[in-house]
Amino acid sequence: MGLFGSSHKNTKETDTHEKEDEFKSVIIDTEHVVDELKNLSAVYNISPRDLSFKILKILTSYKIEKNEDYKEVTGEDFEIFHDNDFLLNPELKIKQHFKVEIFKKPKKELHALPEIVLGGNKSLTKIIATAKQNFEIRYYEGLEEKIIEDINIKKIRSNILVGIRDEAMHREVKKLVAMIRVKNLLENDFVFVVCQGVEKVDSIDDKLLFHYKNKLKPKDGNDRVDYARRGYVLAVSSGEPIIEYVKAQNGTPGRNCQGKFLSVTEATSQYDGNLNISENITKKEDDNKILYVANQSGYVNIDNGVYDIKDNMEIESVDFKSTGSIETDINSNVTINIKESDALKDAIGPGMSVETSELNIEGNIGSGATVKTKKLVVKGQTHKTSKLESEFANIAVHRGEVSGREIEIERLEGGMVFGDIVRIKSAIGGEVVAKEIYIDELTSNTTLRANSLIDISHVKGSNNKLCIDPTSTHVYHQKIEKINEDIKKTKIELVPMPKLLESKKRLIDNNRSIIEEIKNRISDLKKSNKRPPISLINKIKDYQKIVNEYNTLLNNFKNKKHQLASLNENLLSVQNQIFSAKIINRGIWKEFNELKFKLISPALEVIYNTKDNEIIREVTLVHTGDNQFEIKKSSEYSAS
Repeated sequence: MGLFGSSHKNTKETDTHEKEDEFKSVIIDTEHVVDELKNLSAVYNISPRDLSFKILKILTSYKIEKNEDYKEVTGEDFEIFHDNDFLLNPELKIKQHFKVEIFKKPKKELHALPEIVLGGNKSLTKIIATAKQNFEIRYYEGLEEKIIEDINIKKIRSNILVGIRDEAMHREVKKLVAMIRVKNLLENDFVFVVCQGVEKVDSIDDKLLFHYKNKLKPKDGNDRVDYARRGYVLAVSSGEPIIEYVKAQNGTPGRNCQGKFLSVTEATSQYDGNLNISENITKKEDDNKILYVANQSGYVNIDNGVYDIKDNMEIESVDFKSTGSIETDINSNVTINIKESDALKDAIGPGMSVETSELNIEGNIGSGATVKTKKLVVKGQTHKTSKLESEFANIAVHRGEVSGREIEIERLEGGMVFGDIVRIKSAIGGEVVAKEIYIDELTSNTTLRANSLIDISHVKGSNNKLCIDPTSTHVYHQKIEKINEDIKKTKIELVPMPKLLESKKRLIDNNRSIIEEIKNRISDLKKSNKRPPISLINKIKDYQKIVNEYNTLLNNFKNKKHQLASLNENLLSVQNQIFSAKIINRGIWKEFNELKFKLISPALEVIYNTKDNEIIREVTLVHTGDNQFEIKKSSEYSAS
């Protein structure tokens, strides 16, 4: 059985080779060249990849009416395919008939061609050829025609129409061949269009877009849905498009490079674009859309189907159940008035956040609540875990944290305050950091840190810490940190410079006499009309390079020294503000209150502890000598 099987296999191989040897070439008239290639491949047991063909003739024809015969297109008649009205007639049918000679590919081509790959967009309305980079390609007579034929063969294999809307291909192939002729290579891939159909434009159904709602961000920083942020108030700016009605627009059909008609569906309309609006909204209309634009900053309000822009809102309370958090942007020009005033309830509930231009709260701010405004009034109390940020704030009872420019507090009960100018009627514990601090009544356990002034009308208790510190506020702290960083960096850069300068100076001095001798020798050679050796000239150049490096380094060293001195002066000028700073008490002192002045350079603190019934109206710091400072106590107010 093994021997028979082997004999049968050899017979089959012989038959296959005989059939392959039988096939030379065949001329075929067909509309479907690819199918003919497959048929011949099957009949002669030849791989389709081993077959190619030569285009002998192409017959292009078309018809529009269903029952009419196809009309042949020749010569200048092909221009008709550039008429888009003609080409986009849905009844138009285009076909091509080919006369080709199919043959076995030779094992080696007589003349090489660059490898060309065809590609296209999804709809095949644009076909691109890429001639691949090739360093072996050479120009020869007839290369242009060979490339055109190669592209057309690839088009036929892909059912792409040949000779229709391909003028760009002929222009680009000329450029490609010219490039190969000049350089005798193809340095980079060369990409060009070989067929350009008509892309369809899809129809647009009408849409009603509420742009102002896009500001709603229901997710938190961890990309989780925050159900508290439901967009109860949606702010807009003057001149901002808030609503847009996109009108239905019918598209246009297309036709691709295979001759297929690309149809489009008719646009549909389902919305009414004519909205009822107030005088605070402007309607702008063109052929494609209607825009509704805000005439003023505020928030969008809908009342009985009428859209309006308002800037003042009254609500009972802000809580998770009824409103969720309210975030309108501090520049929105929106004023929100929260009416809940019950001392046992929260006007802003736990965990809620409110951001608006102006906020007036009749009652309390709950735990974990956050507020960000330009102007804030709180007539109740703030929870110790609440955080408030406002340019101007007025708070009745403060236990949380507040920051801003100007802050006024009726009673501070353990809260934290950060501002430029802070005024407090009664401080019962807490911490205040500001440029200037004014307190009517200071009881006990309060920390005050100021840049320039602490002014107290009455001290009623002890264990208070009053500190003048130029670095206390955020702005000054950042400024001093930056100066100190620059000083440190400059000092590090200066460390290696003296040794480098000394090394280069020594090298220059040690070689000065030798360089002078070389210069004289070069001068003598030139006088004798002899060319100086390049080695001597290079030595002069090397020496000059070292001299230039030395001069550059020396200038850099001087600049760094000047920069360091300037930075130290800047630091000193910031610190010198401490000598004009004051702690003022318009009444008498109680014992065990700490008065402190904190210096930057040298880094030290000068402290004084008050005594009971002591009368010191004004406390300042004076410089008494080298790194010597003392507190000056005066029973009178200074003129300034």
